Amino acid sequence: MKNRNLFVTMTTLLAGTSGLAVGADGVCDHAEHAVVPVAIASAEMIDELAIEELARTMIHSLSYDEQKAIVEGDGLGADALDLSHFSFESNRRIEHNYDPDITPSEYRDLVVTPEIEAKMTEGQRRMVDAIVETLESGKQPPALCFDPSIDREVAFAINQMIEFRFTVLFQQTSRWTRTATDGSGLVQGDPTTLTYSFVPDGTFVPNLGIGLGSGNSALFAWLNGIYGSQANWQPLFTSVFDRWEELTGLSYVYEPNDDGSNTNSGIGVLGVRGDVRIAAYDFQNDGNGGVLAYNNFPQDGDMVFDAFDTFYNNTGSNSLRFRNVISHEHGHGLGMLHVCPANQTKLMEPFISTAYNGPQLDDILNGHRHYGDRFEPNNSPAQTTDLGNFDASQVQSLLNLSVDDNSDDDYFEINLTEPARITMSVTPDADEYQQGTQTQACNSGTNTDYDSIHNLRISIFAPGDVINPALVADSNGTGQDETLIYDAVSAGTYYIRVDASTSTNSVQRYQAFIVTNDLPFLGPLVSAAEPDAVDPGVETDFAVTIDPRDDTLVGGSLELFTRVNGGSFTSSPLVSNGGDNYTATLPAVSCDDDLEFYISIEGDTDGVQTLPAGGASDPFSAVVGTFAISFEDNFESNTGWLISGDVTNQNAGLWQRGVPNGDGSRGDAPEDADGSGACYLTGNGGPGSNTDVDGGSTVLTSPLFDVSGNPEATISYYRWFHNSFGDNANVETFEVELTDNNGASWTQLELVAGNSPESNGGWFQKSFRIADFVSTTSQVRVRFTAKDDIGAVIEAAVDGVVVSGLDCEDVVDDCQPDLNDDGELDFFDISSFLTSFGNGDPVADFNNDGELDFFDISAFLAAYSAGCP
Repeated sequence: MKNRNLFVTMTTLLAGTSGLAVGADGVCDHAEHAVVPVAIASAEMIDELAIEELARTMIHSLSYDEQKAIVEGDGLGADALDLSHFSFESNRRIEHNYDPDITPSEYRDLVVTPEIEAKMTEGQRRMVDAIVETLESGKQPPALCFDPSIDREVAFAINQMIEFRFTVLFQQTSRWTRTATDGSGLVQGDPTTLTYSFVPDGTFVPNLGIGLGSGNSALFAWLNGIYGSQANWQPLFTSVFDRWEELTGLSYVYEPNDDGSNTNSGIGVLGVRGDVRIAAYDFQNDGNGGVLAYNNFPQDGDMVFDAFDTFYNNTGSNSLRFRNVISHEHGHGLGMLHVCPANQTKLMEPFISTAYNGPQLDDILNGHRHYGDRFEPNNSPAQTTDLGNFDASQVQSLLNLSVDDNSDDDYFEINLTEPARITMSVTPDADEYQQGTQTQACNSGTNTDYDSIHNLRISIFAPGDVINPALVADSNGTGQDETLIYDAVSAGTYYIRVDASTSTNSVQRYQAFIVTNDLPFLGPLVSAAEPDAVDPGVETDFAVTIDPRDDTLVGGSLELFTRVNGGSFTSSPLVSNGGDNYTATLPAVSCDDDLEFYISIEGDTDGVQTLPAGGASDPFSAVVGTFAISFEDNFESNTGWLISGDVTNQNAGLWQRGVPNGDGSRGDAPEDADGSGACYLTGNGGPGSNTDVDGGSTVLTSPLFDVSGNPEATISYYRWFHNSFGDNANVETFEVELTDNNGASWTQLELVAGNSPESNGGWFQKSFRIADFVSTTSQVRVRFTAKDDIGAVIEAAVDGVVVSGLDCEDVVDDCQPDLNDDGELDFFDISSFLTSFGNGDPVADFNNDGELDFFDISAFLAAYSAGCP
């Protein structure tokens, strides 16, 4: 007997229900204090551990197919299984596509077929009648759960009645939105504190209309009879709540007071009663076994046990039976439904098991989705998780973390006490497995890869700047590891953010590792304010910064290399300005020239380094001339934009110009992009108003742009697009197009997908070279199209449209014969001409006929004699 609990694996049938209440009008609404308990049922008591009994016990740990093979072969342990489980192969489920006005009685006729009713006992028929009566009164009945020996079709039919007009999503119902400690306003992902209390014996537990009657709580008398005193059994509850707290963003506080008011009737009040109240009475019409307990969904999480049921008398493995019942029932109290398949891997399966202890992976994901992970709230630098001091030899692992949706940011703070290399890696930490709603056989579900929900991203922020990341790691795809390596050259406080660069609205669990090491040898660091445009006819200076760091610069190696029109690179030295600051000088070029350049330095240890890294193979380039703005619109006035489209809600979703009036709560832009005040936006209602695009497209088309003769013309703008919540989220697109023929045809400039990182609101500035898409003509226009073809929440906005082109005019040489550019005409200019003429240099082609001959000598002498102005 002493090793008995090492081998026991019990399963007990459970049934799930919803957290919805059916109102008088027949529409399912969330009920603030709906009485929605969930029940579990007992298993057969376990006899002495003989070989046969061991087989009967361990057979439940096998898969459905393995169990079926044993039953068909009449193998050892088969008598422990419900044979009807294998005679009814389908996972039949009544689809929720019935007439919304169907009555509970009519639904019973669909679910409880004559064949199923023939299998029912008289008590089970009365149970169905009671459920129908409760539904027709406008209330949501609790779930009833049964001994495993009950016919599976009967149990499933009763559960289908309980789920009347209920839609299951992610095996969850609603979460706690208010508690005695936190108050109201709690939403998905918020950490939550729950208080719990034990109701005094004699507290009335009302009749919930499910055939279990009512009674006065005998919790203390019952459990004291098993454990001797409350000092022995109350810690069992504490250990269950502590485990949920370790795994999720939940916190639990024991409330020693309970006013003895009826259960399932009042909200938690500090100093009066807990949010979760625990009671027990002897269920009527149930006998021993049968229903073990029930639990309500938020906002009423009361837990009620069947007092004196002998199932609980087995206290082996530190009362693992009792603790798993408590943990499972409280899972319902947190807003969790049953999950299939029943393979003893998930706490919320409809069969209780002692093969595990408390919440498992699927249950943890469920908890993270509702309440966040154990480090919440850490959604901003102000709420960061402080990981403490780090020197250059630290290792820290963080397990059981998650982003509960695509908008959740996790911030961590480390105080670096000395310069160090910081390495952080994040790894998806879930699994690929089957899970789904409860079915009759509960042997299947949807195969989901919970490691591939989000593409995780890491950002690090240097001391003093929590806005702009110093480095971002986002090179790998969804479901893959991500690693950030950052050389922190100074001590200080560094913030690290983990978020999702994808838009899936679901939970991703992950683990993180942070390692600090000594900085590696650091070679020179080169940066420059390189120009992207230069004026014609004059030299152009720009600043270069060279930090040697751990290396020593080789004398004479700091050079600028330039070439014009694809010729050979020529070098010129960088001029030192003291310290790490230098000046590079680009040569004078003409309007039609193609100028390329790069910087080269050499360190004693690190060797030659170029900027950009590709050097001569991938140099910088600069256009010759200045970018002149030909069109600029901040939308403070009407400059001739056209509005068209077929949206049905013309007053709401149509493009309109104005100062944003909304607050962003429905995806609308709460302010303009360029700070002028106004922009174009799709509808402009007040805070929270329904002004999004509905039932078609709305199109914003620009005035004509004349960019003829400007092959380098560019167009830039700010845009806003939001399509990440509501029905049919992450599906619609936002399109930007160009035309070069006044709208006779259009070419796509960009298409913002509904599931992209830029479809969740926020202003984004974009710039494009027009010639890369259409011809640079005098009939160029741009248009922006926001559409709603399927009934989604679509908000868009546009601001700060600028069209610019290259303006260039060569500098006229006012004194052509002054070939040495000293401002004087003398013998040295004649010598320069003769040398150039003799070398075939085009500079000596004074009559510009492409040939060097007597006529060029004559033209030079004439210009020399005429003198300079």
